Amino acid sequence: MSFLKQLKEQVQADIEHVLDRNDKPFQTDDGKYEAESKKLDKQLKLWKQSIEKQRKLERYFYQEWQDAKKMASKRAEQLEIAENAGVEELIAQAQSELAAYQELASEYSDSYEEQKERVKKLEARGRELEFLRKKIRRMQLDFIARTEEAKLEKNAAKWTYYAEENGDLDGYEEDENEQTEESEAAALKKQPSFDAQIEELKQQLDKKSDVAP
Repeated sequence: MSFLKQLKEQVQADIEHVLDRNDKPFQTDDGKYEAESKKLDKQLKLWKQSIEKQRKLERYFYQEWQDAKKMASKRAEQLEIAENAGVEELIAQAQSELAAYQELASEYSDSYEEQKERVKKLEARGRELEFLRKKIRRMQLDFIARTEEAKLEKNAAKWTYYAEENGDLDGYEEDENEQTEESEAAALKKQPSFDAQIEELKQQLDKKSDVAP
């Protein structure tokens, strides 16, 4: 390795050390975004568990409402039969249970409607959290991109300054490479071609044949 190449690598290492030292505030901010993102992910996980429970309650209220309606309809039919038969005891029981099932159906209907609205609000809040998560992720990636851009700009500025003060190291390396390539080309020119070597061997063999008795 040439002295100039060693010098260039040393300068590059020094620049990277300075940049890494200057990047600590950026790493702290990036960690902040990462921490916020993790908190939001945890919040979204809890929200999904909660919304599933709320949906189960919605389905439960709806099913109980429908069951109460069916029983109320059944007791109404049974009341009519009891009235036609004139059985007072069954009439009284059918009237009592009919009123109870109608009241229950009304209450479950109200609970179902309230729960349905509650689920809608929770779903809307969940969509807001999803968009907020995407926004934080965009901010994090945008920050990383700007940080990398600043790092590259600093790197370029350092090299520009060094080149102005000490000359272009790349130019020196190119000169060395050109000289090496020229030396190799010259060595190749001195070496005889394959055809020439074969011809020389042929001549040597012919001479031996002439000398042999």
